[in-house]
Amino acid sequence: MPSCEPKTRFIPATCAWTLLLACTTLFFVYPCVSLFSRWGICVPVYQGVVTLFVVLNFSLATFMDPGVIPKASTDEDRDDDFRAPLYKNVEINGITVRMKWCVTCQFYRPPRCSHCSVCNHCIETFDHHCPWVNNCIGRRNYRYFFMFLCSLSIHMISIFAFCLVHVLDRTEHLTEVNTIVSMVVMGVIALLLIPILGLTGFHMVLVSRGRTTNEQVTGKFRGGYNPFSRGCCRNCCFILCGPQYPSIKRPAKYVGRYKFKPASSSPAPVSTITSQSQVRVYMDNGVQAPNSTAYSQDTAGLITQDNVSTVHVIWPDVHVFYPSAAPATSQVSLAAPQPTCASSFALAVRLSRSFTQ
Repeated sequence: MPSCEPKTRFIPATCAWTLLLACTTLFFVYPCVSLFSRWGICVPVYQGVVTLFVVLNFSLATFMDPGVIPKASTDEDRDDDFRAPLYKNVEINGITVRMKWCVTCQFYRPPRCSHCSVCNHCIETFDHHCPWVNNCIGRRNYRYFFMFLCSLSIHMISIFAFCLVHVLDRTEHLTEVNTIVSMVVMGVIALLLIPILGLTGFHMVLVSRGRTTNEQVTGKFRGGYNPFSRGCCRNCCFILCGPQYPSIKRPAKYVGRYKFKPASSSPAPVSTITSQSQVRVYMDNGVQAPNSTAYSQDTAGLITQDNVSTVHVIWPDVHVFYPSAAPATSQVSLAAPQPTCASSFALAVRLSRSFTQ
């Protein structure tokens, strides 16, 4: 999708809001008054509830975070763009799903994630970028976009029907303002009703099949098994009543919200590393070495044992992680006891790619 200028991106959304609010206001000001005098308060109450539902879902689809995944910082995996393979495969429900490396965001896109060229972000469970809401439709706001389409279809059909009834009752007074406004509103709705009904039906089919617009257009899982489908009924229930996932666009607001409470109030005894069997080496891809309690031939030269109780890590590009403690520096001496460490802990030494290659 080609990128849009920042000044022109708001034009479709502005037109959509203007048409929705203008037609709804004209209906309530002119034909609804005559319908109220004939049928009572039922018509304005019903149409007011539908209008409120449309506006709320439209606002949530427009202003809610669709599931933006923050880009990697400049200090994080700065060399991965040149050394990482273009694709990685993961298995989901027995189906191999390919994850692609995003050159812009500098990470492997999760399954069903795609990079939006308009927003310039990777979106979780990317459906499409909708210019009429000026936002991407993704994992967090697809529910409200879908309910907006359904409620908008009901809203347009009901207003068209009420205006038609009003015009048929006032055939002898077609030159009145109420009748003219009713016919204008009916004309606008007639032009937009077929495309909106078609789009609503299209998304109903996608929801029942457990697919996104991006997957349908690109032909993914076409003629094959969809590992993300739960069945027709469960797919519909998941979209309408499923959990609302938190936004990871600003992860700082979730830090510190939940505090870890230790199982026992008494502090655990502190122990030190006394042999090589207490050190486990993990490669850069996160897969544990086949013999996790022993060093490989490549890593044996990195660690020198001066005596039984002292181990020195001397490779300058090694990252050391301690449970419940801050990360240590690249060159660490493990002779002194580390504070707040449990009695049975394993020191994880993670080697960088520059060493493995």
